[in-house]
Amino acid sequence: MGPPRPTASSAWRLPRPEYHSNRFAAKAEITPRQGARGPVLGENQAMSSEQPSIHCEAPIRFMAGEWKGRTELATIGTRETRRANTDRRIVPILDARPLLENGGLDLDREGFVLAKLSPAADLRDADKVEQVYYPQIEALMRELTGADHVFPYQHQIRTEDTSSFNNAYARFIHSDYDLASPRETVEDLVTEHDLELDLDKEWDFAWYNLWQPVDWEVQQNPLAIIDATSMRDDDMITYLYTGFGAGERFRSTMPAYNPEHRIYFFPHMQTDEIMVFKQMETRAGRASSSPHTSFDDPTAPPDARPRRSIETRTMCAFAKNA
Repeated sequence: MGPPRPTASSAWRLPRPEYHSNRFAAKAEITPRQGARGPVLGENQAMSSEQPSIHCEAPIRFMAGEWKGRTELATIGTRETRRANTDRRIVPILDARPLLENGGLDLDREGFVLAKLSPAADLRDADKVEQVYYPQIEALMRELTGADHVFPYQHQIRTEDTSSFNNAYARFIHSDYDLASPRETVEDLVTEHDLELDLDKEWDFAWYNLWQPVDWEVQQNPLAIIDATSMRDDDMITYLYTGFGAGERFRSTMPAYNPEHRIYFFPHMQTDEIMVFKQMETRAGRASSSPHTSFDDPTAPPDARPRRSIETRTMCAFAKNA
């Protein structure tokens, strides 16, 4: 699971808003369900005070700690460079469904939620996905975030096929963007996809991924995600992703291992369930990013079906002083 394919810079310029430094969590400033409405599962329940349930322990690859504080950037784009530049750690994987049932998840606090969405299109038909599924994604994200504009701009089907490093399941925990350059990301997306924004306004932005099973429920290789409230600002390390090939290099970010991380997943996700998680944010006091990865679930039966999924990347725009 690599970052979105880079685009060429252009002369187009968005009026420069005053961006705030990103924070992974600011729990005191976020209240349950603040600014979010819509079909979030469990949203009307009280916050859970119970300890999270450990589903299993599994290996997760983090950015190698030796890269912390270095000016040189690690490169990851093959199995070999992934092994060379990451640390493999056995970590607890927590079951997020009890939190879900008790209303203890928020996009602006933990950085991820689970919602209901029944695709109205054949998800293997790229044209139908853009014509039918993207509008569903847009409507869902408007409900969840209250965004003024929602721009679904890229999607990808992943299966058990391992022939391509970029198209295979992610085997290292990461976020899809360089968290230090949100404005450049806006410019590239607006230019490439001809997005329409009122340039007389100033905007804040947030980027989200949406992850949904295809064909059958998830039995193996589910998606795990770090609770943003368990991250520190200095956990994330910029690296160069080269998995697209053809000499392309794209700045992205990975967390170094931190024993305080809480890593969650939703067991047995169904094809009408969709995980929404934050990847980058320009608004202060909100979750900035929730890194993600696939993992091998040791509790899955030997004959478990391999995971198949669609992931969709979106950018949401919020008018300032609206």
